Amino acid sequence: MPDTPRLHRRPSPGWLFAVAVAAAVACFVLTLSYGYADHAPAPHGVRIAVAAPAGLAAELSTGLAEAAPGGFTVVAAPSAAAVAGSVLSQSAAGGLVAAAAGPVTIVTAGAAGPAQQLAVKSALLAAAAAVHRAARTLDVAPLPAGDRAGLSVFVFELGLLIPSVLASIGLFFLGRRLRVWWRLAAAAAFALLAAGGSVLVLDVILGALSGGAGALAGVGLAGALTFVAFVTACQAVTGLPGTGLAALVLVFAGNAVSGGTVPFAFLPGGFRQVAPWLPNGAIVSAARDVTYLPGSDLGHPLLVLGIWLAASLAVLAAVDLLHLAERRRTPEQEADIYATPGTAHLRRRLARQRAAALETASTPRLPLIQVPPTALAGHDQKGRASWEAWDSAGRSAWRVPVLR
Repeated sequence: MPDTPRLHRRPSPGWLFAVAVAAAVACFVLTLSYGYADHAPAPHGVRIAVAAPAGLAAELSTGLAEAAPGGFTVVAAPSAAAVAGSVLSQSAAGGLVAAAAGPVTIVTAGAAGPAQQLAVKSALLAAAAAVHRAARTLDVAPLPAGDRAGLSVFVFELGLLIPSVLASIGLFFLGRRLRVWWRLAAAAAFALLAAGGSVLVLDVILGALSGGAGALAGVGLAGALTFVAFVTACQAVTGLPGTGLAALVLVFAGNAVSGGTVPFAFLPGGFRQVAPWLPNGAIVSAARDVTYLPGSDLGHPLLVLGIWLAASLAVLAAVDLLHLAERRRTPEQEADIYATPGTAHLRRRLARQRAAALETASTPRLPLIQVPPTALAGHDQKGRASWEAWDSAGRSAWRVPVLR
């Protein structure tokens, strides 16, 4: 008997246009996010450490307020050394040292970013001019010749982000029928190799981020693992569409406000408050600190990475528990259970619970009769076994047939 040809649905070009529209929307959102973050950087409450006589400090504060209203906050410092230490640790973005007479010294850190250095220097020069003082500049952490634009920390973060997303997609397709911990183990191997490769390029080959290779590799390992773990957690919850959700957070928003091109304090409202708590900004800050600003506190960047990594692992553990529960129920479908997202398992479990509740509600129930202590077994007039009870006067109160 000849084989019956299979009928195929005629392909429709509509899907091609749907993909084109979706890609154009993504382009619009990406441009909007990066454009909103970078198009007009301006200082917002940037701290300036000032060591100067009280009267002069007040005049300088007034000059800064006139140069950039609301842009700077003046904090007093006891000495020139304290000002330099504040700038090196980035507890203050810049500083100014002045005596009762003579020129003032503007203290900046080029390694903290050329945009921040230029803004601080311009504002302090204007403030010094307002009090009729000459000014000289001091860069306590200049950028090296291999990183003149100060963008290598941004390149470091970007070089971890994009491969992490791509690696997560590959691990999803190849490992979704296994327990999620296998994908996480492969992600850890990727993170180790990616961190080593990034340090090799930016430190050994290009000489852009030199001086702290071990610490930089540790930052890269933690950052890449956090990226992959977060994408994997989103995929474990919703399947492949979780990759888009992760990309929206990490690429469309996180990378735009990472602090690699525009410092956190110069971002517009909304982005400025969120940026320090995203893993992208934590990687940029930590890489900059261990390379150029050893006096800076790594506590906050490491805390942010730890929070994101711990939250991702918690989500993966919860989905794994769902998988194990379903595997105990139908062990023969182990691979399919692992390949099913956590939200799908929850929907199925809720559907089973609703079906069981409806079945229970529709099943007729016989009334339960509590037999009092005075009831005795006997037979009715037709010889059927029954329970009979008597009232206090000894009269028969009721007789219930025993169902067999």
